[in-house]
Amino acid sequence: MTVVTLWAIPISANSSSCRSFLKACGIDYDEEMAFGRTRTVQYVSKFPTNLTPAIEHGDVCISETGAILRYVARNFELSKKYYLLHQQAQIDMLMDFTSTSLCVLIPKACYPSLGFPTEFGDVASMEVTKAHTDEASAAACHALLKILDDTYVGHFLSETKFLLSDEPTIADFRFAPMLNIIKVGCVLPARLKLYLKDMNAITGISDGCKDVVRFMSKYYKKDNNNTLWN
Repeated sequence: MTVVTLWAIPISANSSSCRSFLKACGIDYDEEMAFGRTRTVQYVSKFPTNLTPAIEHGDVCISETGAILRYVARNFELSKKYYLLHQQAQIDMLMDFTSTSLCVLIPKACYPSLGFPTEFGDVASMEVTKAHTDEASAAACHALLKILDDTYVGHFLSETKFLLSDEPTIADFRFAPMLNIIKVGCVLPARLKLYLKDMNAITGISDGCKDVVRFMSKYYKKDNNNTLWN
């Protein structure tokens, strides 16, 4: 069987989503360090988006976390467990929502505290606005927390253990590892602390996210009220 190659960055939360899923599913894979290589001719010839994470599997080369999770679930016959037909539209919706809502805010909310460069046009990236970085970061953190409270806690985790049912789907593998960086900017609501604890109990999740947690935990926002599962 052709081995999967995961191109990843150890402390990337997006990379940890893919790594965790591969580990949880018991899929053999090799991991290559993508940092410093995503703009090389060799990398771009395989992955024109020059993004990471990305996977190679035979002649198939895919980037984007959601696309990778879907490909692995389908190609390795895991759809009956993690990408059930009757849930696929909702799973796709949730994975897209994670990418277009949370992942847009995370750099603005968390990167300044981590010392990471922010995106072009962000307050922290321009000299004329850099003095307002803390204010902008706080606003992004507030927006993140509102999404977590209103959408994830208030709806998708209000009656079930995981996002769509009492069994995890690839939407959970897309979302849960992102909480490990979100904790840099926000104290997680109690329901999400329990959710993350339940996700970490799945074989492969903690191992797949360990480098992210090891690095990010030094910067986690302190929970003065309750440190349980934080």
